[in-house]
Amino acid sequence: MSIRILRRSELTAPEIESLNRAMAAFYAQTPSSYYEIAGRAAGQYSPAQQPFHMHLLEQVRPGMSVLEMGCGTAHLCPHVENRGGIYTGIDHSPDLLRANSSRFPQARFLPVGAMLERQFDLVASLYTIEHVVDPPAYLQAMWSACRPGGLLAVICPEFIECEGFPQSVFYGTTARRLREKIQSFALADALRHALEVKWLAPRWKAAARQSPPGAFWINTRPAVLHGGAYSIDADAVHLSTLRDLVWWFESHSATIVTSSKSLPGVPPAVLRFNCYLLARKPHSDPR
Repeated sequence: MSIRILRRSELTAPEIESLNRAMAAFYAQTPSSYYEIAGRAAGQYSPAQQPFHMHLLEQVRPGMSVLEMGCGTAHLCPHVENRGGIYTGIDHSPDLLRANSSRFPQARFLPVGAMLERQFDLVASLYTIEHVVDPPAYLQAMWSACRPGGLLAVICPEFIECEGFPQSVFYGTTARRLREKIQSFALADALRHALEVKWLAPRWKAAARQSPPGAFWINTRPAVLHGGAYSIDADAVHLSTLRDLVWWFESHSATIVTSSKSLPGVPPAVLRFNCYLLARKPHSDPR
């Protein structure tokens, strides 16, 4: 079966490293539309379209230090600064970081792996963890960057509880549409595609929903690494779900301030495919 989705604990260190290298190569030469699509969110901060972003911003107070891990085009930055916060963003691309610095000269932008000279009042991750091969390590980095008593926020897709599968999952032996396979007479590929869509994929998802939290499901064969055209989440390697996030933070003795399950007034269309968690790190961190 082309679908190979495993618990993080089932992957070996070499497998994690290999997938990390492959994804890093993809991000080094992303499609021209990649950050354009993400950047469209800059003008969409509203209760109807971005309720989780709006709630996150309500936590920002004048003088508060905010770190965004995986900042992309940093569309959160001007909103943080408008509320008097001090913004720092971290991401991979040097070109992207330079462009961000030019647009937001009061903020600070650092490459992934840079040494942080301080801990932050609020550490946020907006639609990034689904692109991370080792989610527990990423969450631990967020945790380390947050001061005792500080806030941690994650906004990401809800891939396990929602209907269907993300665009990064493909069926059959090639990352093409079923119609294209039939039209090109690739009948074996088409047959396998149909089998996986109708039977194997739903069986896996039912098992994932029934499994204990903390699995951090990893798609080891994202479509973009197998000839698939880029679209939103076609590069998602981590099939994120709120249950895993809650489990991780609670296992670190964090207090869950709110989540997409408890936040009132969120439109059903947003809840259908997205999740949000806001946690507070204990003032005395036992770890």
